[in-house]
Amino acid sequence: MTTLVISSQKGGVGKTTVAVNLAYSLARRGWRVLLIDADPQGGVGFSLSEKAREAKGFFNLLDPTNDKDPRSLIISTRLPEFRLMMCGTADLLSGGEEPQDTPELRDQLRSLLSQFSDHDLIIVDTEAGIHGLTRAIMAVADYLLLPQQAEPLSARSMPRLLRHIAALRKELGEDASTPRLAGLLLTMVNGDDPVTGEIESDLRGMLPSELILESRIPRDPTFLNASRAGIPVALLHRKTPEAAESFDTLAAEVEDRIDLAKSSNEQESDEYTRLMD
Repeated sequence: MTTLVISSQKGGVGKTTVAVNLAYSLARRGWRVLLIDADPQGGVGFSLSEKAREAKGFFNLLDPTNDKDPRSLIISTRLPEFRLMMCGTADLLSGGEEPQDTPELRDQLRSLLSQFSDHDLIIVDTEAGIHGLTRAIMAVADYLLLPQQAEPLSARSMPRLLRHIAALRKELGEDASTPRLAGLLLTMVNGDDPVTGEIESDLRGMLPSELILESRIPRDPTFLNASRAGIPVALLHRKTPEAAESFDTLAAEVEDRIDLAKSSNEQESDEYTRLMD
């Protein structure tokens, strides 16, 4: 089981759109994916369905008085490999105050996530900002994926974001192997806007090439229409929208960056041997 946390320093970068559609694309590629909404605003629920918005979920499980089996709050979808856990009732914690990043909270998160080990991948959509609960979730993750809008503010805030992650790694200790950076993902890219192109060029010139994913998510009204319909963009029309291809490309790149592809090759090899016996 691998845990991939999607986080951003600021809101409005398309983080939840990335979480929903990347999870769906990876599930279509055969991985058993659980998408957890850890954003108190319930972005994943609003992006999917009324049933999802009203469901108990992640924050209910963090409530000290909780007696629910964590697996009972998982919601199945029509794609068997794609499962969901909504945010639930966020104001149950600390009297409605934001939880603090503490060793106890991190231990609680590790224990909770370990109960979903029958999944290949857990994707966690978090609240914007690198603090409190989001920071605790990042601390227990295997990998971090950081969506960044292709705009001037992102270019200016990038060093600060990376310093936050470096400080977290330092706090965890020199021997800590996680969290690792799956990459920075440029979102809302407008190919017809020369300013967007300049910003992308500046970011790629500012940072080592391995930090920025080759995949890019375009600015496309199709994503908004899919969100309104409560479905991943690939399901918006009978013919898969062209915009959905960007997430298929992203899924293939993420597979390689978080070692899922290696596991896939091993599984294929094992299956081939069995069929030849």
